[in-house]
Amino acid sequence: MRDPAERGFSLVELAIVLVVMGLLFTFSIPGFRSISSSYQLRGAAENIAGQLRLAREKAIATGVEQPLHIPSTTMYHIHYPSGPTTAWTLPRGITFTSPTVGAWLHMAPNGRLNETGSRIIVVRDTRGKQDTVSVQLSGLILTK
Repeated sequence: MRDPAERGFSLVELAIVLVVMGLLFTFSIPGFRSISSSYQLRGAAENIAGQLRLAREKAIATGVEQPLHIPSTTMYHIHYPSGPTTAWTLPRGITFTSPTVGAWLHMAPNGRLNETGSRIIVVRDTRGKQDTVSVQLSGLILTK
């Protein structure tokens, strides 16, 4: 029996608590990585859609076509008459899929996509999950 005046934890109690907490952290880290990866994928698609919307608005405001170029699996940029602007890169582990690489999307001064058909931009993470940005002929930009 313990003396009621003694306070604190025994070494065994402390060890049990540390083992339980270690097990909780061990099983929660993969779940956290999965959630983090899906948020990065969604964020990348939203950033691309935002840049396309900005290009569309700039084309309408200036009356000059705004082309967006995807030259590699991890980079995209908007070309202005003076040349390309700063290139944006996708988060680590997120890439454009094969048909998307090398694509050009031209936002016309009337706000429409200046292409023969609507375009779909597909981004993928290392686990194979995909997210898409759809650019309609009308200039509407959607993420799925």
